[in-house]
Amino acid sequence: MRTLMKRNHLSHRSVISLTGNERASFLQGLITNDVLTLPPQQSCWAALLNAQGRIESLFFLWKTEDALYLDITAAQAESIIKTLKRFRLRADVQIDLTEYGILTGTPEDAPPEHTLITVTDPRHPSLGWRAICPPSIITTPHHDTTLASLEHRLTIGVPDDADIIPGQTLVLEANMDYLHGVSWEKGCYLGQEVTARTHYRGLIKKRILPISSRDGTPFPANAAITLDGQEVGELRSYNGSHGLALLHRRAWEATNLMLGPCPITLNWPDWLPREEMKHDTAGQ
Repeated sequence: MRTLMKRNHLSHRSVISLTGNERASFLQGLITNDVLTLPPQQSCWAALLNAQGRIESLFFLWKTEDALYLDITAAQAESIIKTLKRFRLRADVQIDLTEYGILTGTPEDAPPEHTLITVTDPRHPSLGWRAICPPSIITTPHHDTTLASLEHRLTIGVPDDADIIPGQTLVLEANMDYLHGVSWEKGCYLGQEVTARTHYRGLIKKRILPISSRDGTPFPANAAITLDGQEVGELRSYNGSHGLALLHRRAWEATNLMLGPCPITLNWPDWLPREEMKHDTAGQ
């Protein structure tokens, strides 16, 4: 019996294509990352913001010689197509929902052949690879590694769509500045002023960070994170005794955090410099 490779079809993701001569310059003025410097057959993590600098959509941007592709949660696909078409005006850009799908796998597992693009996850290399695939590859049986992928992501502390609240979460709160999701060199884009001001003035008060239960107790649902009886954060995605939480700065060095009745530990990720805790220009 043939052994299935440990590849996971992300059925909750959709792929949008942008074609036309002005596709790159059009998207360059809208998203947080640099479209023009992204090489063909590569991908980057990026966001579309509102005018107040809050994240409306998170996605992976992929580039080929002929098109740009957005790898986005399926629930947001139609709304982001409408948004992009509203900004298009007379630009030479065609925006379409494709039949492509997304496969992922660990660094140890080989990606399939004949993908449109295969890249190392641009947020963090330990997350493995992502691939845009035609329907013929997507319909091939694959192991479902969703739970294992979630557990790994929570352990290393990398946020995803489930960890943001559209229209509320800031770029720096989602750690996009340390996970290669924002360019500080590119020109203006929607929400850029707020994002740049927050970055250069050190105004960030909260970040999404990994936490775990001290004794392995599964996390209670709908509980606040507290420090000495005061609320300092809220749980986002989680599985069992590991999760991600939006934590206020005053919780970053605390040793007595609680999630409801459950004692928890903040596991500062190795990719986020601890010096970040020392620059408390935002105040308490």
